[in-house]
Amino acid sequence: MKTLTASVFVLVLAGMVNTGSLCRGQAARLPQKIVGPVDQAISIRQETQKKEEKWRLEKERLAARYSILEKRLARLESRRDELRSKVSAARRRISAKQKQLNDIRQISDQIIPCLKELHRQLKQMVADDLPFLPAERQRRLEGLDRLLEDPDAAAGEKFRKLMEALLVEAEYGTTIEVYQQSIPIDGQQRLVNIFRLGRIALFFQSLDGQTCGFFNVAANNWQLLPAKYNRSLAAAIDMGAKRRPVDMVTLPLGRLVVP
Repeated sequence: MKTLTASVFVLVLAGMVNTGSLCRGQAARLPQKIVGPVDQAISIRQETQKKEEKWRLEKERLAARYSILEKRLARLESRRDELRSKVSAARRRISAKQKQLNDIRQISDQIIPCLKELHRQLKQMVADDLPFLPAERQRRLEGLDRLLEDPDAAAGEKFRKLMEALLVEAEYGTTIEVYQQSIPIDGQQRLVNIFRLGRIALFFQSLDGQTCGFFNVAANNWQLLPAKYNRSLAAAIDMGAKRRPVDMVTLPLGRLVVP
């Protein structure tokens, strides 16, 4: 609009000069009065156009930046919601685990006394039992003693070890075994072959096969048997050591006493 106005001013000026309506002096002064503001208007318009172009470019840059930030914000909000969901799930799992720990702690407080009582009964049973494998069984009991008294050991581990010991002791009642052991016979320590028949009886035979005997539970000592049992006991020892097939043998098992 300003450019059009300037053009009109120039045309008016030209008309006035051509018609001769103004004097020569006035005609000389009029262009200077009119051209100056026109040039100034044109300069202002050009500066305005430059600023408008600059602001247009800046607006486009800011709009593009805003679009990028909006997309980034959307991704961050999505990630935030995802993390919130994970945190909530983690908190639920932690709460469930905490409840389990509390339950385990309560169970541990209740089961430890039971385990100690079972251990006491096991020790008493071993003490009252036939004296076979004394070193091995004593080591097992001592290991249980240390484990049950260890405050850092888990209740599950204590339970497992005690059950293992009870299972081993139970299996002794259904198996036979042959091993060597030094035992007191007639006041002297002698190395002999021991034949364990379950938990029913313990027999021994000297390494030369000339002497045999059994453990007398009532007297709580080792006693000799007649020599006639040497052959049967030797056969039983060979079967226990798996050196010969299982066969019938005759061994004195004593008698039941009914009061």
